[in-house]
Amino acid sequence: MFRRSASILILAGLLACVLPGAAQAARRTVVLRSAPVAMAGFNVEFPKLWVPSPKVDGYVVGMDARLVDSKGRPVTIRDVMLHHVLFYKRVRPASQSACAGQSQEGFYGTGEERQQLRLPAGYGYPVAKRERWRMSAMLMSHSLRALKVRVEYTVTVETGTRLEPVIPLWVRANGCGDAVSYPVWGGDGPGGTDTRTYDCRVPFDARIVAVGGHLHGGAKDMWLSQPECGGRRLLDTSPRYGMPDDLYYTARPILHEPGPVDTRYFPSQSGIQVRRGETLTLTGTYDSSKPHTRIMSIMHVYLAKHAAPAAQDCAALPADARQLVKDEPVRVEPPDVSVPLNALGDDGHTHEITAPPWPLTPLADPAKVALKDNAFDPPYVQLKSGSKLTWSFDDKVSHNVTFASGPMLQGSPTLAGGKTFTTQFTRAGRYELFCYLHPLQMHQVIDVVD
Repeated sequence: MFRRSASILILAGLLACVLPGAAQAARRTVVLRSAPVAMAGFNVEFPKLWVPSPKVDGYVVGMDARLVDSKGRPVTIRDVMLHHVLFYKRVRPASQSACAGQSQEGFYGTGEERQQLRLPAGYGYPVAKRERWRMSAMLMSHSLRALKVRVEYTVTVETGTRLEPVIPLWVRANGCGDAVSYPVWGGDGPGGTDTRTYDCRVPFDARIVAVGGHLHGGAKDMWLSQPECGGRRLLDTSPRYGMPDDLYYTARPILHEPGPVDTRYFPSQSGIQVRRGETLTLTGTYDSSKPHTRIMSIMHVYLAKHAAPAAQDCAALPADARQLVKDEPVRVEPPDVSVPLNALGDDGHTHEITAPPWPLTPLADPAKVALKDNAFDPPYVQLKSGSKLTWSFDDKVSHNVTFASGPMLQGSPTLAGGKTFTTQFTRAGRYELFCYLHPLQMHQVIDVVD
């Protein structure tokens, strides 16, 4: 494990061991923290912050992240969830591929799977004393309690020696366009599977030396294959889910579908040789018997530049390749978890809305519902199958329409200031929706009838 006691301060381990006339190789671990983010009352925050870097010249060889409170104590999802976090530099990415972007280089990310960065011996991600880091995260409050949280990240750095530099490459099964997430519409029946593939061009001759992954609830598998070698599977970052008594499934209220608690992690000191211009295929599969909203299939690939042989020989995969998993009981199939609507009761506790407490309002086609004064107006409506519905976001503050349950996925982007979003309901049934920015205040129930 890379994490040390939360009492270690930012400067811990930064004293270098120096020999007369030459620097001595040293490994040190530093614990750094972001600025505080205020969480309370089931809010959702997307902090984008400058954060401390290790302030040394060397190589990152390991990294981990978690949430802590103002006293450095771990924060569990009973209070706040670290849905995801990404660390990056504001530089032109070294990979120069379609998946890398143009102005920033992400080098470590994790989410509910609590993935650690672990590079094989001899490899490291270069860092410099004067460079600045940025952090982008999504935090979800799971309680009324006001709490200031920080993202605490533990960084293991090697200095005083030269390592083989790694170049990070983020690849997404839904492609490397603007949309990081994508929908699984559902309705395919028991055993149904949604499969997405993306062909990524290798930017230079290299060896793949480490790979991690980020997946959401409902994920079944994610793997990287090599079409030029008969489509063989190179590695996978298959999801592993917590047991039914895991906090991810017992914490209340349920505000989103729980994701994996682990994804398989691939390290290899020998590495898998790939060549410039070669196509690698990333495949992500999700359960499609039911809808899943805003899901992701992201693979974190770490490349070390290495000249390829003159001809593609599809050499055997390295003998030292491993697939690391956490040593804990897990389920390998995605559990079926329903997300209910939740409200705050007069007793000060949250409770599930099991039946609409509002009068039913039949609406003609085309229909319109306003999101104003932090509420859906009207909140409970009836539509005929095939009807179009426009949500009008009339508040100055942003809202969205997020899917909780129903026969097919429905929802909207986050909008405000009179903007509208129109969708069509083509399948009969009850749809339960809410605003994930205001999950205990804003609810919508739609009964679609034939």
